[in-house]
Amino acid sequence: MTALDAVYQDRLLDLAATIARDGHVVPVPTATGSAHSRACGSRIKVQVALDGERIIDYGQQVDACALGSAAASVVGAAVVGLSVAEVRRAAAEMEAMLTRGGPPPGGAFADLAALEPARSFTNRHGSMQLAFRALEKAFRSVGL
Repeated sequence: MTALDAVYQDRLLDLAATIARDGHVVPVPTATGSAHSRACGSRIKVQVALDGERIIDYGQQVDACALGSAAASVVGAAVVGLSVAEVRRAAAEMEAMLTRGGPPPGGAFADLAALEPARSFTNRHGSMQLAFRALEKAFRSVGL
């Protein structure tokens, strides 16, 4: 098995092919954010509805490579019902997995483990973190 085969396995490709909440429009968003990767041109825009610091609705528009799309799919499937702190913790765990060899995020974000074989593709770390970066911009735009 080549390095590319290890990265682009069926689970990752399945996640990328069916991006959770892609195209979902939040009727009354509390905050919005966007992010892009200069390395590959991947882009994401997110909308969140918050009740205090809990996410009650989430929508995203994803135009990303397979790695960015897979990560956005996991995030889209996981975030509704979670707190801002829980999302930030998962983002930090994702960063640690990619840059410091840490374990994949757990709980609602456990499917991000499909991206673990791509940690050696440092030029693609940005695309794998797009959804979290866009969410962080959204949170900060409303003072969280």
